[in-house]
Amino acid sequence: MKVTKEFIRPDSGKPASVALGLFDGIHIGHTKVLQRALKNRELAPCVFTYTISSFVPQIKKNYLALMPDEQKCAILERMGFEQVVMPDFSSFKDMEPEEFVEKMLIQGMGAKELSCGYDFTFGKGGAGTTETLCRVAERHGVKVNVVEPVTLDGEPVSSTRIRKAVEEGDIPTANRLLGRPFGFSLEVIHGNHIGTGLGTPTINQNYPAGALEPGCGVYLTRIWLDGRWYPSATGIGRRPTVDAVGAPITCETYVPDFSGDVYGRRPRLEFHRYLCPIRKFGSMQALSDLIRDAARQSQAYFAARAEQ
Repeated sequence: MKVTKEFIRPDSGKPASVALGLFDGIHIGHTKVLQRALKNRELAPCVFTYTISSFVPQIKKNYLALMPDEQKCAILERMGFEQVVMPDFSSFKDMEPEEFVEKMLIQGMGAKELSCGYDFTFGKGGAGTTETLCRVAERHGVKVNVVEPVTLDGEPVSSTRIRKAVEEGDIPTANRLLGRPFGFSLEVIHGNHIGTGLGTPTINQNYPAGALEPGCGVYLTRIWLDGRWYPSATGIGRRPTVDAVGAPITCETYVPDFSGDVYGRRPRLEFHRYLCPIRKFGSMQALSDLIRDAARQSQAYFAARAEQ
């Protein structure tokens, strides 16, 4: 799959079927839009989106991404898209809506079909709506598919709902809305090796700036290492038992059935259930006992799922 910042035509030479949107998280509502763009086999399936880093300063100061751009592109490639156009937001944010459709999508990308969600907006100040898109596209013989909202528990699925669930530690709800487990692939770094001294060595991963963090606590997780999933327990937040006040937030994962050097690697970590809050313990042994108990619960949780 080709990823480019330029509004260019697909390398295959076919006219393009373009899915339009930020697609942060690629939740079950986004998936419906993306699948619609994949339907016409005579067209090259493409995505127009934009980078989170350029989106944040312009639109929402405290915006937290559900996933990094690299993870988003990996999912789009697995879905079967030929090309992703991902420019900086600043490169097109001031274009008039009609100019954007005609110059960037139709002329630039060679679009013959466009797919978007019901609430898609574009152009200067977000003035362009789905009605604008349909009107301009019709003049050029371009088909538009406007996908209605997907609802879950009586409410439309949205990235905002997912962020709220993740921040509150409601991982089952977040995962239902996403259609997959919430997680990330971040580089493993060296910690202070306190877990090693307790007999519970942990995998330490640092969050990038602007990424959404689950609510502080201990979670039942699983991690992809050496070609298989391992049940694990992850603590995310500040560590009151071992850290000074004001220490940075950490993400530490204990994998009881794995041993090996993973420094510098970027294993996939998935969150499945909140277990308990992080609290200060009276002894290191009590902390070690919690870590081991959380790992045992994770093993039991995934064993039960495997039997279903």
